[in-house]
Amino acid sequence: MKRTLLSVPLAAALALAVSGCQSVPDPASIPAEKTVAELSQDGQSALDDSNYRAAEVYYQLIIDRFGDDISAKTAAEFEIAHMRLKKKAWADAATRLDAIIERYDSTGGAGLPPEYLVLAKNDRARIPSKATK
Repeated sequence: MKRTLLSVPLAAALALAVSGCQSVPDPASIPAEKTVAELSQDGQSALDDSNYRAAEVYYQLIIDRFGDDISAKTAAEFEIAHMRLKKKAWADAATRLDAIIERYDSTGGAGLPPEYLVLAKNDRARIPSKATK
């Protein structure tokens, strides 16, 4: 009985320690051959593990490496803005979402995936108005 009572808190402490040590990749160590789809999948996997810092590295790498592809850039920027929204970094999220929405307004959405306009507007509406003043 004592062994069981001791092992439960020990297991919980170990699980907490392991989850707190999530790795964040060095952008320079990520192969240059990785495609937008692969980097996006890596970012999504990191998000699924609640490793926001690693996810941001992958999405920022898409922007840095494939920034000329406005569709890929918009998707990656939205993912970063959405992470900011989840972390309640309202002002940063609002700035990023406003930039995405403006891109659609200024280009007429030409060549941009339409779903990100809807998602950006929905996320922007979720930000408390007093949080961005």
